[in-house]
Amino acid sequence: MSAAHLGFAISVFSKRLLEYSMLVGSQFTGEEHQSVLDVWRYAGYVMGIPESILYASAADAEGIYKVSYMCEPPPDPDSIAVANILIQSIPSVADVVDPAEQQKLVRLAYRLSRALIGDRLATAFDFPKKSPWEVATLFQYRTKQRMLRRLAGTQRVRAHNLTQLLQISVYDDEGLSYKMPDHVHTAESIQW
Repeated sequence: MSAAHLGFAISVFSKRLLEYSMLVGSQFTGEEHQSVLDVWRYAGYVMGIPESILYASAADAEGIYKVSYMCEPPPDPDSIAVANILIQSIPSVADVVDPAEQQKLVRLAYRLSRALIGDRLATAFDFPKKSPWEVATLFQYRTKQRMLRRLAGTQRVRAHNLTQLLQISVYDDEGLSYKMPDHVHTAESIQW
């Protein structure tokens, strides 16, 4: 992977992620916003991205994203499969077991994803078609999040969200394994 691709990736994981988070109702202080940008900039520096192509500000990150996105090829069958599998895995990652709730969550994830990335890219990823009544998906979701935050108190909602993220990221009893596959193709690799 080239330094240019890594630069594109950190601009997505920083600036674009912050924008998408705010579109669905998250709120960040200026310090929190800058901290996310700084952490990803540092990660890019550690990964070896040269200073000449490493973003220095939010505007730089946005510019890198826009130029890099124009250079990206259209989604291929593998990226289409991965995008759909990621969305369809949300219920299991969130530990939702009721089949009706799982379907509801997947439908919401597709609608939010389409609203965030746009119709052209969502269609290229073979996401389900948009219904006319889904036009206000982002607005409705953002409004719901704001109401929940007001009812529960901002700090409690943030603490709940952090707890939820930590629970999702817990590893098995054996901890983090550094074993790697012994073949590039999963089917040909022994169990690791």
